Amino acid sequence: MNSLIYGSGFGLYGYLPAIYKFSSKIFLNKKYRVFFNSRSELAKFKSKIVWYDNINNTIHKIDYLVIAKRPSDQSRIIKSLLKKKNKIKHFFLEKPISSTPKKTVNLLKILNTKKINFSVGFLFEYTSWAKLIKKHLSIKKKNKIFIKWNILKKINSTKSWKYNFNEGGGLLRYYGIHLIKLFSDFNFDNIRKNKINKDYWELKIQDKKKNSIRLMLKYSITSNFSYKINNEKFNKLQNPFFNKINYKSIDPRCLYLKKYIHKNLSNNNIYQMRKFMDLWCAIENDVSTI
Repeated sequence: MNSLIYGSGFGLYGYLPAIYKFSSKIFLNKKYRVFFNSRSELAKFKSKIVWYDNINNTIHKIDYLVIAKRPSDQSRIIKSLLKKKNKIKHFFLEKPISSTPKKTVNLLKILNTKKINFSVGFLFEYTSWAKLIKKHLSIKKKNKIFIKWNILKKINSTKSWKYNFNEGGGLLRYYGIHLIKLFSDFNFDNIRKNKINKDYWELKIQDKKKNSIRLMLKYSITSNFSYKINNEKFNKLQNPFFNKINYKSIDPRCLYLKKYIHKNLSNNNIYQMRKFMDLWCAIENDVSTI
């Protein structure tokens, strides 16, 4: 199969190593070449790279397409590609898909109408702590789970879309959305508390069995992630994915991306996405202040 990646950031250092095994050729835009050459850990993947400069001459060769761009660009790219004759079997998209829930719902309707298989790179389900929570929920009723995530806000990057709520960024739409998807997978949909401002989000949510999750996200001078199940002690990590990350080597999130890609190569997750979208919309409609 042939793959094409849109996105010179996480698209290259995240998705490129993850999709390498499943691809015969990987098409990258020539404008990504400088960034590619600046990342020494990517050199081992060079043999399958095909550089292109015109998508119109390339799109008919592509089986699987990765889009790892900012939400507004991602929506535009998808709509543009769907107008071109192609044989794409699956779109691998990045969260939050589009900049607002309404725009995302509309985009998913287009994909569904055209019967396009797609998935979104929500990776928390593959983490050990999420699997542990899922196990507790399956064997015991009325669990009380507490999740705290302190997020380092990079002062010199505050103008980035990742901090702009209206562009699909911010605590809820960029960071918290990982957890919204996880909670929908766990069948949590009863919102009990929901408060947010530009630096803090607190959510309390229940399922039909009266299991409850309390979530606290905030920008902080340090980055850390912790969780507690019932009366156990807090389990503390440096971040939700791995306790330590060495960014001089292959991004460790690639391990999860490989599992995600393998799971979704031929699947369409429209049902799970509907549950997620229902919860995301409910949270944004209910929130006390944004």
